[in-house]
Formats: sequence, C-alpha cells, structure tokens
Amino acid sequence: MRKKASDIIVDLVSSLQGAPYPSTINNELYTIWYEHAQIAAQEALHFVERKRIKESKDDSLDAMVDQAQGKKK
Repeated sequence: MRKKASDIIVDLVSSLQGAPYPSTINNELYTIWYEHAQIAAQEALHFVERKRIKESKDDSLDAMVDQAQGKKK
C-alpha cells in the first residue's frame, strides 16, 4: 500500500470517528450506521498500521511502482 493511499484511509477513519455521537441525533438508522462505521473504521486503521509496519521493512513495491510510472512519462 502506498503511503498516499494509507494517508487517505487514515483521514477517512478520522472523519468517521469524528461523527456526532448517536445521542445527539435522535434517529435509529443513524445509531445503527454509527456503530457499524466505528467498527469498520477501527478495522481499517489496524489494517493500515499492519501494512505500514510490513512495508517499512520492504520498499521494493514502491521502487517498482516508481519505476513503472517513470516509463509511462
């Protein structure tokens, strides 16, 4: 996973986690969505953390992508 992609996911997770708590909005569907969104956000954040750790040890994918992009220009 490229750093830019992981940064976008982290920003999205941050936005989801900043959603108003259900008690401030009296809507059952919002409450259900909120609970599921928080779980998905946490899973996405853990995924990005694991990928960043793994890729920090191996940057060969970034080198291959950069090389391929250089050939297209």
